[in-house]
Formats: sequence, C-alpha cells, structure tokens
Amino acid sequence: KASLNYLQGNHEKLRVKVKGLEGYINEVKREVKAISTVDEVNEQRNKINELYKNVRLNSSTVLSRNENHLELINDLNVDFFSKISEKFPQLSDSEIIICYYLYTEFKSKEIAVFLGSSTRAIESKRYRIRKKLDIQERHMSMFEFFNIALNTSD
Repeated sequence: KASLNYLQGNHEKLRVKVKGLEGYINEVKREVKAISTVDEVNEQRNKINELYKNVRLNSSTVLSRNENHLELINDLNVDFFSKISEKFPQLSDSEIIICYYLYTEFKSKEIAVFLGSSTRAIESKRYRIRKKLDIQERHMSMFEFFNIALNTSD
C-alpha cells in the first residue's frame, strides 16, 4: 500500500510537470513559427539566437524551481539509484547522475547538452568514474559494466 501511495504521488507530480512542459513547448513552437515568417536573414538569425538563449535559461530554471536533478530522475528510477548507491557508495551525486545517463546509453555529448555542461567536462567525469570503480577493461562500455554490476547479486 505504501508503494502504491508513493507511485501515485510521483505520478501526480509528473503529470503536473508534463502539463507545464507541454505549455512551454507550445510557446516555443509559436516563437519558432513567428521567426520563420521573418524575411531578413540577419534578423531571423538574431531571433533564433535569442530564442536559443531563452530556451537554455528556461530549461535550467524549470528544474531548479522544482527540485534538483538527482531527485527528479530518482523519482522515476528508484531501483537504479538504490542499487548504484548501495554497490558504489564512493560515487558523488553528480557522478551518479552521469552513471544513470551512461546506463541508459547516452553519449557524452548528449549528457553535456542535457546537463548544460561541456563535453570535455563529462568525459573527465567519465574517466574519474572509471577510476573510482576500477574498470580496467578498455573494451567494456560503461553501459555494459553497469548492466552486469547492477543485475547480478553479490
């Protein structure tokens, strides 16, 4: 019963978030449509750049207004975060988030865009995670490592 209440509460939170995001996406679509009607190329570029800046700013505040990134993802993937925290307590919260994206087969560039970071910063974190977890085998992807490590019992 407690699990059901927990899931229902998370479902309601997600429903509210999705509604807000749908509204935001519709607003961005309207702006894109308005930009497409501009005839002058330089003006169109300026409006695209302005829209890009606004999207980046608003996307980061959507998360920061509600909860931190780890809590948002953790609501949806309780099992993954429980297992990884238990098996690898040496990892920081930011490293765990990156591990989650690696486990879901995101590339460094995709993770960087989503987290608002540089690809180089993500690659550095990946390297430090590999060292912390003592992943020696170069041919093994981190996806494979987490798949094996989290789906086997000690």
